[in-house]
Amino acid sequence: MYALQTVGSTTSSVKDDTEVMDFEDVGGNSIVGQIITNSNAVKRSENLTTLNGYQSSQTHPAIHNYERNNVNKNDTGLCFWAIFQAVGLTCVGMIVCRSVVYQHGFFEISPNRNSTSITRTQFSNWHYSLSTVGFIYLYANSIFMIKSNKSKVSLPYLMLHTFAYLVSALGLCAMYVHKETGKPEGSPLYQYHLYSIHSWAGVLAAALFTLQWLSATATFIMPCLRSIGLPLGKMFSLYTTILSTISLISGVNQHFLKMLERDNRIYSIDSLILNGFGMLVIVFLFLITYMVIKPNRN
Repeated sequence: MYALQTVGSTTSSVKDDTEVMDFEDVGGNSIVGQIITNSNAVKRSENLTTLNGYQSSQTHPAIHNYERNNVNKNDTGLCFWAIFQAVGLTCVGMIVCRSVVYQHGFFEISPNRNSTSITRTQFSNWHYSLSTVGFIYLYANSIFMIKSNKSKVSLPYLMLHTFAYLVSALGLCAMYVHKETGKPEGSPLYQYHLYSIHSWAGVLAAALFTLQWLSATATFIMPCLRSIGLPLGKMFSLYTTILSTISLISGVNQHFLKMLERDNRIYSIDSLILNGFGMLVIVFLFLITYMVIKPNRN
């Protein structure tokens, strides 16, 4: 049993917290510290009125520390998000700039300036750029959204996920056209396709991406499938990211070996940019993996 003792008149103005109430048990031991550390009491105390121009959180060190920890968590999350976006945008910028400066860009303009076309090399540029944007950057941002709101599949997440899926599909189509453009007439359909680990990993990543997109769409349309669709999407998200990175790195390495053979194994700015791009993609994979597997702290 506890006795509640009020100090002073109940109608007088409050001057100090010590004049409000004093909790004592039968043995005379104060239990104020136990109540302050109680999380429910801390949350209820946030709604107290101001005392003498000061907020109640300033008069309770425990509440002040609680709010300060929340601010620190928000700052840490914002810093991680900024690093995450900076690395991802740098990857996209490097591959696009490299395609424009060293690989003849994305379009071929005719001499009379009346029409444009896309050459075989430029289809390859489209493949690398669109795959980086879709499979790596946009897909990772969709994972970031579902990680922050994992109770349901929201419309913004589904829209971003669908956009990433379409961009990735266009990147795969660009490589298919690139391979078909260089084939001799009468060649079988499978020739020049799926002959490397880069192709196999890319097709498997696209298949997992398709499964996750279908599960996200089904969960959004039928919320009753949330208990099945969300765990399935979370499981496939990390697998798809790892496979996409493996496919991208193996494709960069394959292209780099051809470039070194053509340039007599001489390092150039183009090769350094390509190597730097590959290393940044690996760093981006580490950030995504940490974001997916790290526990949530409330």
